[in-house]
Amino acid sequence: MKALIAGLAVLVGGLLCGQTGPGNSAGSKKLEDSKMGIMVIVAYRPKAVREAALLDLVRRHHPRLKEQGLVTDRPAYAMQARDGTILEVFEWKSQKAVDEAHNNPAVQKMWGEFGEACDYVPLSQLAEAREMFAGFAPVDMSR
Repeated sequence: MKALIAGLAVLVGGLLCGQTGPGNSAGSKKLEDSKMGIMVIVAYRPKAVREAALLDLVRRHHPRLKEQGLVTDRPAYAMQARDGTILEVFEWKSQKAVDEAHNNPAVQKMWGEFGEACDYVPLSQLAEAREMFAGFAPVDMSR
């Protein structure tokens, strides 16, 4: 777990320091050329009294994406920030898979449920993102 947190700290640090990523043209080109998938970190801030529903959705998210053939076999990880925000780390198969997810009814339905349970927030809004080695509480994904 310490290795995961250290790796995430490096990844988050790079994202926060302005290195190119999926939303930047230079980063998109690099991702398209890559033989690997696209690693993402998403932060879900639960809406009032929706924490349990959000945890359930996060636990079902990766399996649902996998059923649809959109993510790699790499396991998803989830963790919780001090303010209750849940972070999920997973790997899309490709940019094409990301694009397909936006037109997939099963994925769209689940993302609608996410919208009812949480707000998506930038990593930079998390207090931990300002720390050299951002530490988070692990979330059990097996329940």
